[in-house]
Amino acid sequence: MIDVVAVLRPEDVVTDFLSVLDPRQGREVHLVIADRGAYLKLPAAVPLAGRLAPLAELLGTTGVGDKPWSSGAAADAIALETGDVAATVWTHSPADPRERRGRWGFDLAGLVRAPVKHAVGDTRSFEWITDLDERLDQALIDAKLNFVNTHRPELLENDNSRRVSSVERFFVSDPEERARLFALTASDAEEPWESITSQYENERLDATAAWVRSHLDPAAGRVIEVGAYEGALTSRLLQDGYSVDATEPNPTFLSRLREAVEGHGDIRVHPHSFEELTTTRRLTGSAYLLIELLYYGLDLGLLDRFPTDRVFVSMDPAELAERTWPPGWSVEEELDLVLPRFEPVVGGRVYLRKPGSRGLLLRRR
Repeated sequence: MIDVVAVLRPEDVVTDFLSVLDPRQGREVHLVIADRGAYLKLPAAVPLAGRLAPLAELLGTTGVGDKPWSSGAAADAIALETGDVAATVWTHSPADPRERRGRWGFDLAGLVRAPVKHAVGDTRSFEWITDLDERLDQALIDAKLNFVNTHRPELLENDNSRRVSSVERFFVSDPEERARLFALTASDAEEPWESITSQYENERLDATAAWVRSHLDPAAGRVIEVGAYEGALTSRLLQDGYSVDATEPNPTFLSRLREAVEGHGDIRVHPHSFEELTTTRRLTGSAYLLIELLYYGLDLGLLDRFPTDRVFVSMDPAELAERTWPPGWSVEEELDLVLPRFEPVVGGRVYLRKPGSRGLLLRRR
């Protein structure tokens, strides 16, 4: 049996896969280091220090001139170097928050012929249901900490640096699950939060639509929904009889928004951004809706330029509490739309805390 550890950077072998490197497993280990274009073979008899030494050597070089492995080239090399010997490939999680590692783990798993085990790694946003947990003994913990302290001290430079765990956790995943896991953190992936099937998201959207309905007669004029994403709230507003101008600057989401609402009522879809709506693309309406939008450092002073007297805002209550509204606006109402809860995603492979959503109705003074 050969264990193949295929990672992006040399230190990843130590921080996430040291249990696989443990010579007491009695296995030959191959290392694929993508960024360095390196393929290393470690015979079963090589002690731990001898297995860590080539990784330290790789980190001691600049890497300039190295030809990185593509996932396809790595898969071919693994097949060639392991031959007819049974092998297991260990690699990054498709949901690794370090997106290049997530992409590597996702792509490689779809290309290799051997069984694949993914490391959970340092994914702070999710709690995982795993298939294998390896608790390191003191010798392995000491080796891991010494390696990081000596060769990668920059990992410790600030409070946001990654954790170095004493328990390495792994899971096995099929192609469908890998794709859904990849979508959790990848910026270009499909529908990451499963909002169509999420009980939490549907309750949030239903409560938001009911909140708007309690204050705003559909006959009062057009509603401007800023950042409509894929149209889940837009569809609810149209069902309630509202005339809607929905804006979405992201081309991918804009296309999905058009498909979701086409022919479903009095709807106009625009590619305008928040900033454009306050300058060159102003849209007149009875109210503006900024639903789960104000997480992106938007200039709240621009609210004064909206051609309306009412603005509906909703977001994470903790985030909402940190916002300071322009002096020309007063808070007419504040209420909880949905409370925080834990919710499983990706078929229960992971679960996470949904923060809740609080609504705030602003009225121009």
